[in-house]
Amino acid sequence: MLLCLVCLMLPLFCLPVHGDAGPKPSVVITMEGLDGRKCWGTLLTPQKSTGPYSAADELELSEKLEPGEREAWEQFFSFSLGQGDSLNFLGYVDDCSDGVFRWTYYPPTEFQMALWFPDTGTLLVSEQEERYAFNSYFTLNLQGQSWQGGEQARITLARSYDYGGEFLALLGRVVLTVGVEVLLALAFRFRNRRQMKVILVANLVTQGLLNLALNLFTYFCGELAGMTALFMGPVYLLAELAVVWVEYKIYRKLLVGQEGVGHSRVLWYVWTANVLSMLVGAVLSFQLLQIF
Repeated sequence: MLLCLVCLMLPLFCLPVHGDAGPKPSVVITMEGLDGRKCWGTLLTPQKSTGPYSAADELELSEKLEPGEREAWEQFFSFSLGQGDSLNFLGYVDDCSDGVFRWTYYPPTEFQMALWFPDTGTLLVSEQEERYAFNSYFTLNLQGQSWQGGEQARITLARSYDYGGEFLALLGRVVLTVGVEVLLALAFRFRNRRQMKVILVANLVTQGLLNLALNLFTYFCGELAGMTALFMGPVYLLAELAVVWVEYKIYRKLLVGQEGVGHSRVLWYVWTANVLSMLVGAVLSFQLLQIF
């Protein structure tokens, strides 16, 4: 059993090495009605720091900043100073002229979105919001609005979690995992119709429940911020061990003794299939970001 556990953990050491690998919380805000206007955005927050970002007493501008980006920094910093300790500018801005604001690396938990339109000198600030999921999505409707130069107005964010996209990503992960394990079953000489049906159904159920549980875990852990990344490894490993145990129980009951299938073949197949699918998933998670 110890050897099998070591085998299951081996894929964790086969991943590309990064200084800070693992899932990170994010905030994505889609803006409707921007109509191609130049726009810079940030999230102002009561927090003093989050991840690598932190508030500063004095504005320090990097020489690498673009002219428009430099002006946005100045506007957001100046506005935050007038709010005392209630709102801080953490030194992150995003060019959201394409209609989407993205903060994909440790965004603040509580925040107010600020938008700067350099063409009209308009600064917009939203009502207070918070991350409600590990990956939080919002929509901002700007259609029909007009602003005078320099005007500051309150805007409202609407939560718009991409349930459809997340569901399709879940299906993609399940299909990928089941495909790997079904193909590997052929190498272990599980080839007749009944054997393949048992393996296919068992994998659809266990992998479907596994991915659904992991989706729910990340959705409801929005407030844990970076801690979710630390919890994900152990949670995922325990979930995989549960899948191995359930699949082995199913195959031992329905396949062992049928057409010369023994316990050892079933046991080795279950462990090999789950280790391989875990390894494939870990590698592809850096390539297929749409489903991982």
